[in-house]
Amino acid sequence: MVLPVYDRTPYNVEYYKDGQKQTIRRVPPPKLHDIEEGDEVTITKKKGDDWDAGDTVDIKAIQSRQPNTLTIEKSNGEYTFLPYDDVELKEKSTLHYIREGKDPYGSQYLLWP
Repeated sequence: MVLPVYDRTPYNVEYYKDGQKQTIRRVPPPKLHDIEEGDEVTITKKKGDDWDAGDTVDIKAIQSRQPNTLTIEKSNGEYTFLPYDDVELKEKSTLHYIREGKDPYGSQYLLWP
């Protein structure tokens, strides 16, 4: 399993303005939450008619360049984006245990020394 990396390595963005090529340097913001991909969360603030407060959804993805914006997904496959403070962690995924160095499946006795 490949763990997602949330580093703050600067990157360049190139765009054209008035026919001239412009380049700016950006640095991703720090990750301000403990939510990981695969977690089950509850929406705390309503976002439109399809995304009510109290709905339980899964975290589909967290982008490395915008780690505080979460991609959430319903069980029917619909997804949208929410800031991390509009959700509440309900159930952790195995990714939390792997990051902490713990065995999520309880099979430590099967591991060779």
